[in-house]
Amino acid sequence: FCRSKCQYCDFYSVTSKDSRVLDGYLDAVCQHIKEAGALAPGYVVDTVYFGGGTPSLFGAAGLAHILSVIRKSFDMASTAEITFEANPDSINDRLLRRLRAEGFNRVSLGIQCDDDEILKTIGRPHNFDQAVKAVKMIRRAKYHNLSLDLMYGLPGQTLQGWEKTLHNVLRLNPEH
Repeated sequence: FCRSKCQYCDFYSVTSKDSRVLDGYLDAVCQHIKEAGALAPGYVVDTVYFGGGTPSLFGAAGLAHILSVIRKSFDMASTAEITFEANPDSINDRLLRRLRAEGFNRVSLGIQCDDDEILKTIGRPHNFDQAVKAVKMIRRAKYHNLSLDLMYGLPGQTLQGWEKTLHNVLRLNPEH
């Protein structure tokens, strides 16, 4: 699920916020998880990754429900890394706190670059200042495992621009 389609993205995504679409997706994913769990008795899950599109737009309740079905359908390691992808404009304190309480312990934030003009060119719905604020919000919510996603070779990006992006993003102290 995405708020809008980015210029570079070739992945299938849905921009609909229609509750019938969201509920149907939730039901289908949960049914598939249950079916897979029945086929894998004793399999210990040590990584769960909610990615593709912008899972944070699906909402905390939906993501928490899917995670609870995973826990009921599989043995889950107590040290499992549980990640959700987000865009800087798709998170808020409430979402972060709820997902943290549900056991999510890693955020993968799609920053892409620090150049607002390039972000606009590729159809990203955020600017770099929003990304910095999102990182601060994530840290306030007590996430200690943060991945910041970047892209190299974007339209109009120079080597100097890439170096500036790396410098600015490293100042945010991500774990990955």
